[in-house]
Amino acid sequence: MRNLFNFIVKNVHWLLFFLLIFFSVLLIVKNNQFQRSKFLSATQEMTGSIYSVSSSFQSYMNLNSANADLLKRVAELETELYTVKRTLELSSDSVQTENMKLDSATVFIYQFLPARVVNSTVLQEDNYLTIDKGSDDGIEEDMGVISENGIVGVIMKTSPHFSIVIPILNSKFKLSCKVRYNNYIGPLVWDGKDSQYTYLTELPRHVDFAAGDTIVTSGYSAVFPEGLPVGSIVSFLKQRDDNYTSLKVRLFTNFNTLRNVLIIKNKYQKEQRRLQETINQ
Repeated sequence: MRNLFNFIVKNVHWLLFFLLIFFSVLLIVKNNQFQRSKFLSATQEMTGSIYSVSSSFQSYMNLNSANADLLKRVAELETELYTVKRTLELSSDSVQTENMKLDSATVFIYQFLPARVVNSTVLQEDNYLTIDKGSDDGIEEDMGVISENGIVGVIMKTSPHFSIVIPILNSKFKLSCKVRYNNYIGPLVWDGKDSQYTYLTELPRHVDFAAGDTIVTSGYSAVFPEGLPVGSIVSFLKQRDDNYTSLKVRLFTNFNTLRNVLIIKNKYQKEQRRLQETINQ
């Protein structure tokens, strides 16, 4: 309190000066129409700017919530889309199978769950992602992960609230994919160099491939359904074995800006894996 009193006494002349300035401006504005209109105009402009900044800040603060709601809706739409596709496929088959019954258990195979990337690497030979959904959210190992543009990777490990994803950009990642227009299938592998490109390998040499053709998932996996976009062909080259060709593929997913993903839950994944594992026993 004493410091405040000393400050006022020491700077009383400045305080008196600004007080006189304030009252002078107030009297000028009050008694002159032109100055009053200018003052009101300037005040409104300043107030508008403050409200604009405040509104922008509030919108930014609500952006995460809006993005989460939007991603949840995208997940719901993806689930509905694959349900409709499955219904159409089974309906087509039922034309030849009189006893085919389309129930919800038969149609509802894939479910899409939204998640957010909280950590990632793209410059290493073996990259990994961390997402903000875990076992408490129903996430399990070996579930597929996609973005709005294409596939991302596979769940490798989970904790109650987080999961580690092994992405396409990992030398240990391999996935069966195909060229959409001719259905030729090969393993998708990454060479550990550029995060924008990967390679579809072990394709027959005698088959013609064209730049720009789309690469999609083959469906030969319990992780990803058939037809999910992966990338487009940039060029092709011979492998060491002259009987095969490798295709250089530009990925549709941009891992440098990846933030939101969808996790694929396959209702029959465990059953399919158990059956396939019995072959190797």
